[in-house]
Amino acid sequence: MKKRNIFIVLGLLVLVGGWALFRPELLFVKTTVNEEFPAAATPVSASTPLLSGSFHSVAHETMGTASVHQLADGARVLRLDNFMTSNGPDVRVYLVAAEDASDSDTVKNAGFVELGKLKGTEGAQNYDIPADVDLERYRAVTIWCARFGVNFGTAPLKTREPEALSAGSFHGVAHETMGTATVYRLANGKRVLRFTGFTTSNGPDVQVYLGKASDASDNETVTKAGFHHVGALKGTAGDQNYELPDDLNLDEYHSVTIWCRRFGVNFATAPLTQSSRSIT
Repeated sequence: MKKRNIFIVLGLLVLVGGWALFRPELLFVKTTVNEEFPAAATPVSASTPLLSGSFHSVAHETMGTASVHQLADGARVLRLDNFMTSNGPDVRVYLVAAEDASDSDTVKNAGFVELGKLKGTEGAQNYDIPADVDLERYRAVTIWCARFGVNFGTAPLKTREPEALSAGSFHGVAHETMGTATVYRLANGKRVLRFTGFTTSNGPDVQVYLGKASDASDNETVTKAGFHHVGALKGTAGDQNYELPDDLNLDEYHSVTIWCRRFGVNFATAPLTQSSRSIT
């Protein structure tokens, strides 16, 4: 009888120890977090991530998106949106030094940076990224069970491609000109005017203008409608880029003009057709 009691006690201890170690009930517990985007963010930094990717499941069903944003104060943050995963003991968020991870060994062998404990199994949440983390090296986000060394799910991070906001083809006015003008928004939120396949005539003091008119086939339209001076023309032929100011409202400008400032002459103009998205 005494042996039986001993076995019962030992069995109970094993059950309690196993429960304390594995906490199986946590798999059925959901915790929801709905954090706002960090207050230091600007509208541009909120909408244009430096890196982004979608989660795929590994050991547990995991879904949602992970994106890296640069805030107005220069800090970087990892944001999880429409996120869902399983609960578990000691679950962490890692940046992994790999393109992707479809198992647990890849995370261990590649190396990682811990961003903190998982705040919730569901919902939107933010994690600060240390300033010294090289995002050229750490290209995946893993939800990691530290107690058992298990990869719940991983999101490979990709660089956001430049977004074409508006574009148009040059037509000659005073001089034969050809090529396309395109306004892009880059991954960091900066806007750039790019010429491709571009050729025009040379001349004294030739400048690049963004015009408020939808098109210009003469000189007066440019000056009467108004314009923004982008900069001096970099070359009469070839692809070239011009950075646009952050505070410039592109909804007000609808064309690009190559302008000879010395003689007030419109060499050529490209009317810009905007995409369906706002570009302010």
